[in-house]
Amino acid sequence: MTRVLQFNIEDEEGIHVPEITGKRVVELALRIHANTVVVFARDAWGRAFYQSRIAPKHPKLGGRDLLRELVDEARKAGLAVVVMIGHTANKHLYETTDWAQRDASGRVIAMDKNPASRAEEPRWPLMCLNSPFLDYVLEEAREVLEYGVSGVFLDSFRYMPDPEAACFCRYCEEAYRREAGSPLPRRAEWGSLEHRRCFEWRYGVLVRALRRVKSALPEHAVLVYNSHPAGWGGRPNRVVELAREHIDIVFAECAEADYQPPGFIAEMTRLTLAMSGGKPTWVSRNSFHTCLTTTATSPLAVRQGLREAFIAGGYPLYLVFSSALAQDRRVAEPAAQVFKEIEALEGYMSGAEPVKYAAVLFSNRSRDLSEESWHMTDSPRGFYYALLWSHLPVAYISDRDLDEGRLAGYKLLILPNVTSMSDRAAASIERFVEQGGALIATHLTSALSESGEPLEDFKLSSTLGVSYMGLAKLPWSYIKVTGIHPVVGGFKPGDLLLWGDFDRDFTESRVPPKLAWHTEVKPHDGTQVLAELVAPAGEYGNEYENGRAPPLASRPLGLPAIAARGRVVYFTGQLGRLFWRIGHPDLHTLITSSATWAAGKPKVAARAPETVEVSAFQRKGLLIIHLLNYTYNQKILAKLASAAEKTPFSTPDAIHPPRSIIPVHDITLELRGYTPTSAYSPISQIEYKLEERGAYWEIKVPKLTEYEAIVVEAT
Repeated sequence: MTRVLQFNIEDEEGIHVPEITGKRVVELALRIHANTVVVFARDAWGRAFYQSRIAPKHPKLGGRDLLRELVDEARKAGLAVVVMIGHTANKHLYETTDWAQRDASGRVIAMDKNPASRAEEPRWPLMCLNSPFLDYVLEEAREVLEYGVSGVFLDSFRYMPDPEAACFCRYCEEAYRREAGSPLPRRAEWGSLEHRRCFEWRYGVLVRALRRVKSALPEHAVLVYNSHPAGWGGRPNRVVELAREHIDIVFAECAEADYQPPGFIAEMTRLTLAMSGGKPTWVSRNSFHTCLTTTATSPLAVRQGLREAFIAGGYPLYLVFSSALAQDRRVAEPAAQVFKEIEALEGYMSGAEPVKYAAVLFSNRSRDLSEESWHMTDSPRGFYYALLWSHLPVAYISDRDLDEGRLAGYKLLILPNVTSMSDRAAASIERFVEQGGALIATHLTSALSESGEPLEDFKLSSTLGVSYMGLAKLPWSYIKVTGIHPVVGGFKPGDLLLWGDFDRDFTESRVPPKLAWHTEVKPHDGTQVLAELVAPAGEYGNEYENGRAPPLASRPLGLPAIAARGRVVYFTGQLGRLFWRIGHPDLHTLITSSATWAAGKPKVAARAPETVEVSAFQRKGLLIIHLLNYTYNQKILAKLASAAEKTPFSTPDAIHPPRSIIPVHDITLELRGYTPTSAYSPISQIEYKLEERGAYWEIKVPKLTEYEAIVVEAT
């Protein structure tokens, strides 16, 4: 197992380069108990930190070879070294070649983030993978491997499929015409077959590049690819899914963690494991807060972030910039504490697999066929967090895994508005349900073919127990509970549940696109309707903030909103998306009630606050249960009600790291299907008492401060 220090030198002036030595970087790695060091071979300005035959050496190094220093020191300390190459940003090559990516208007595509009012020369122009740049990357790999490093790491290896961010340089134009027999499409026409074909072609450019780099490496050298699962529009997730055979290790860069809910790093770990088919996954927790690279964030944020990666099945990676090492002595201590914990647990976690219960399909295929891809992502995330907060074991799976029928061990499959579906996936789902598996599906699931063509009926119509009739295109809606059933057990017949929200931007429209829409379906014989759709009284209400408040409920439309058949539950609306957006407890109740009715209780359950994440792994004779406390006092995210607000009370974008934690008391773990003989913690050295409760065993945890790991010997 790897504990990784990533050390970056990325300032344009190279102010601290003279004082950064290989020995100093290795000393930092040893201080935090890392066993692997990742460093740049060159920076985004194209300057090498080693004796390169193709790249100019960083002028601040003088006669030194930083990579040689580092490799020599690491070898003496028993550390592995992996070198970052292939960063598509390269100012030197931009100035000396025509390899830069260019948009449809001919402008250079860069990674720079500038205010719209600042038209500046690009500092980080991106190179095109269809140009000779890829040959340059292969030469970079050959050069650094001569130093005896363990592998190469493709960082920010970026080539986007979205037309507004895609490359239209002469190399791309020539390659597409040669391979597709037609010019590159210039505009995004989401219903167009040519647009979809070009989208897939651009993915293919990256996949072929990864295959080519991997094939050029010697057998002993690993290839690491930065998937940045929540960055770049989430597109690299599809790259990893398509290219998993050509990647040895996936790096899940979690730079967005400070802007996301607690548990985000664990979520991105599970997402990346799903996309890669379970490949080893390095997961980052930055030493800094937001983009404030020169100083350390709160020790608590570092500790909990690194633990998140580990408890989800990843290998923690701690990112430190040279400026922080030079200017802030606090960067090492919190990481050292966690890496020491992981050292104590590695023997137990080696070969362990997550305890399975619910699998949420994260469908890149469906996202790529949607013009509003970010709204599509809301649907699986809503289900993921609802189950996580209820301590129901949850994992993501990919389209590819569903196509290949990899559902063994799961009790519940969730299809959150999975619009596009292959015949193979449909057959896998039908087989899963026939064999006793539970299913939850929403909205337009299986309404499109694998390639995006609309179907006359759901591909899963017989499994869902409904037939597709059309769309109810409503600005707001309500659902009215009509049946008595465990799925709606938290409600009474006649209860109304609001379905909708106002648009947070509120500059172009009052409501988010399609959020309150429902499918119009006809239930089959034997399908029980549990709730019906209710129309709004108007486009919006006036009770609060004119135009943002919901309208009152009006008349029932005589259309199902929730249907159940066997162990299958179908929602006509986008339940996951709505819950992710507004987090209403009624929606949380619907998700968890549906899951536990359809799939029963999991093998490992917990009675604990929602702010505790419970993650369980098992291997022969052992059960390893991680408890991570997110009960923070200062994880603050503040926003305006909408972008149209012109008179804010105070600065609307407040983002604070957690600084202290509130201990949680009296947690109870429930184990089903195991015969435990002992329970103890290699972290706290506590022996936990096992108590039999008939159908299950109990473990009581009197107090959880930050983190605990319990090893249960069981058969």
